Amino acid sequence: MSEFTPAARVAGLPVNFWGGMDREIARLAAEPGPAVIDVSKGNPDQPTPEHIVAAMQHEVADPRNHRYPSYAGRPSVREAISLRYREDHGVGVDPETEVAIFHGSHEGFMAAVLAIADPGTNVVLPDPGYPIYTSAADLAGASVVPLPLEPPRYQPDFDALADVSAASVLVLNYPNNPTGALASRATLEAAVGFAKRTGAAFVHDFAYSSLGFDGNRPLSALGIDREFDVTVEVQTLSKTYSMAGWRVGFAAGNASIITAMKRYQSHAFSTMFGATQEAAAVALEGDQSAAADLVALYQRRRDVVVDGLRAIGWDVAAPEGTFFVWVRLPGDQDAVDFARRLRDEARVAVAPGDGFGTRGRGHIRLGLVHDENTLRELIERLAAFARRN
Repeated sequence: MSEFTPAARVAGLPVNFWGGMDREIARLAAEPGPAVIDVSKGNPDQPTPEHIVAAMQHEVADPRNHRYPSYAGRPSVREAISLRYREDHGVGVDPETEVAIFHGSHEGFMAAVLAIADPGTNVVLPDPGYPIYTSAADLAGASVVPLPLEPPRYQPDFDALADVSAASVLVLNYPNNPTGALASRATLEAAVGFAKRTGAAFVHDFAYSSLGFDGNRPLSALGIDREFDVTVEVQTLSKTYSMAGWRVGFAAGNASIITAMKRYQSHAFSTMFGATQEAAAVALEGDQSAAADLVALYQRRRDVVVDGLRAIGWDVAAPEGTFFVWVRLPGDQDAVDFARRLRDEARVAVAPGDGFGTRGRGHIRLGLVHDENTLRELIERLAAFARRN
């Protein structure tokens, strides 16, 4: 059998951060011992609300959904996106020219970067930040410019990029993965200002748009750049409606960026199943009480984990949003080594902060994707592990 060498664009990509962890967790789970508690990823554990499932079941049976749908996306889901922006953020979005539909926000984000960034141009990425941001810049052949997020509130330090005169894309992500921080209005205003000064498209990853705690609603970047001069926002239904496996995402904002993303999508991807689009419209335009209940659920889980970590002597801040807890390890510990030993000795899987950039070193990220009893057991295992080490 012949062995082929991958293209340089693929060979240069790092090993998928999550794939490596998944293999180690699967190996451990197959061995005898207590159940592995996996809080390394953000995979929602709650079922999709029943009315959305019922809508999908109805639409699957409709023969009209058994044919190829349009690349433009169904009017129903585009109009439902416009409705959510109007009701949640007071922002008017044209469903015809300012909305695009994708198989999840991952593909939407890739489309935004690859449709705008030329090889050699600057793509400004938050540090710490989600690993796929760097992958998108690498696939575009762009130069990554790290944007420091400064603790304790993890807002970007644009002064550190005062010498950057040109960029093709600026990426921010609030509520922030991995830190759980919410964006201040000043942060989003500064981002729009930086984008205008450098000629960049401001791509705001708004995947956790509904998950703000203690009564705080996360700010939409489109609510700051109200004319959509430089901004496009990428969202998903995965977190708000526990629809991670459904793969439904979208982008909204600057019409020229949206047009470029749609053009890229029409070549790189296929269309989305019409039944899924119609069910997504039901989720977006229907009763939002299940989404509100989910926020309350994650906040209770956050409090269990934060209170538990503090009780065992760890200094940890309560995240303002998302379903993650970002933890600075006690002392000067190596997070990769800590995560490996914790996984092997305590059968607890966490995400080492190194996977999120240089400023993630010395941290771990915990996902709030288990019930409260399991999270309490997680704290007990962490406490026992810390005593032994």
